[in-house]
Amino acid sequence: MQKHNRPVVFIVNNVKPEMDFFAQILREDYTLLMAMNISHVFDVAAREQPDLILLDADQKEMKSCDICKKLKDNESTAHIPVVLLTASRDPEDELRWFESGAMDFIRRPLSPPMVLRRIASSLIQKEQTERLAGLSDKLGRYLSPQVYESIFYGKQDSLIGAKRKKLTIFFSDIIGFTSTTERMEPEDMTVLLNNYLDRMSSIAIKHGGTIDKFIGDAVLIFFGDPVSQGYKEDAVACVNMAIEMREALKEMQQQWFELGIASPFKVRMGINTGFCTVGNFGSKQLMDYTIIGGQVNVAARLEQNAPPDQILISHETWALVKDEFRCLGRAPILVKGIQHSIRTYQVIGKGNKTELDLPGSLGEMVWPAQSISIDSTVSDALIRLRESGEWACLVVLDGLSPVGMVTKGRMDEIVRHETDKALFMDRPVAVIMDKELLVLPAESDLDEVANSALSREGSYTFDPIAVTRNGEFAGLVSVRCLMQRIVNPSL
Repeated sequence: MQKHNRPVVFIVNNVKPEMDFFAQILREDYTLLMAMNISHVFDVAAREQPDLILLDADQKEMKSCDICKKLKDNESTAHIPVVLLTASRDPEDELRWFESGAMDFIRRPLSPPMVLRRIASSLIQKEQTERLAGLSDKLGRYLSPQVYESIFYGKQDSLIGAKRKKLTIFFSDIIGFTSTTERMEPEDMTVLLNNYLDRMSSIAIKHGGTIDKFIGDAVLIFFGDPVSQGYKEDAVACVNMAIEMREALKEMQQQWFELGIASPFKVRMGINTGFCTVGNFGSKQLMDYTIIGGQVNVAARLEQNAPPDQILISHETWALVKDEFRCLGRAPILVKGIQHSIRTYQVIGKGNKTELDLPGSLGEMVWPAQSISIDSTVSDALIRLRESGEWACLVVLDGLSPVGMVTKGRMDEIVRHETDKALFMDRPVAVIMDKELLVLPAESDLDEVANSALSREGSYTFDPIAVTRNGEFAGLVSVRCLMQRIVNPSL
């Protein structure tokens, strides 16, 4: 493509006197390209990228409407304005030319002032259009693509207002970002953070997420507005996005390590589904398209409680995605402003839990554990736990069969809040035991065990599985260890 200091006008006309006419009146202000054969218009326009095409609409070799449409349909020439030369006064011809993409007309017989005015006007319009497109592109980077498109195409007004919608909300945050980067140069930290946010944003857009905002190294994304595929589909898309982000982080962590960051960043992710208020908030001068409400707070708390490089979801999200992903129950969390605790689940990976195929039996993973009779008192359990050293729990037996479990943490919490401790200590141990203990025989296949653990809505990843042999308690299997087998069956 040639470079010119002046606007380039490409004239396509097989009438020699008119070509001489254009050369005479235009050559002082414009760089001219000329072709008398209309078949050359596409190759020349794509190669030279003129600022304007002046096309004879009365030529017989090819219909001018077809030429305009072909130019507009080609990505390399679609931005070039086309002005037609014609002697026609038929309104239907004008309509067809406008619909095919022509910008303006110059009517025969040709008048120098009219030609100069039409060409100048078309070039000014092109310049303004390009300026607006560039400005629109820059402004669009400050908005999520879905929000930008809904405003740009008139689907949404830029007015203060909001609505209630059921959304799936995603929060992520880099663990220890400030402490890790305080030893870095600001320029290096900026490049690193922007590369991370760019990768995460690309994944979010790929899955249809609306990027709400970046809060330093934290990211807030939601699904379900301004476009929703349905509650379940939105939740599934969000979890798929989070899993892809987790995989991308593994690659980035290796890159960061090779760049000299001894302790590569780890990221926590939290996902919740619920009704939020979404819309434009702010003033007439400055507004933000965002979401507010208690469910947003829940998502943030889930992120704060997620293990490093893991995804923690609420029960509401789990109920929508449980058939698509393998999840393990975690400890409930308390959220400020919500009376009840929030059930949580850790996303292990894609695929229905029935698709697991883990070799081995439960008995291969058993480790010994202390037990206590169900006839014992709280005082007996407290003494056993305090004397147990490394043991953090007691399995409660009814005869030879395990029926519950007492943990040191739960025991200490109950004792702290008990006012009449003497009376409480004499009560049976059954009043403080966890009755949701999962009990399975030692010969159980690991895939069956994993399915049972994954299907427990109220189970915690730190809760062990009680194992029996011939109906007698044999020991415990850590659900954490089982989870590692699910993630990496080769272990």
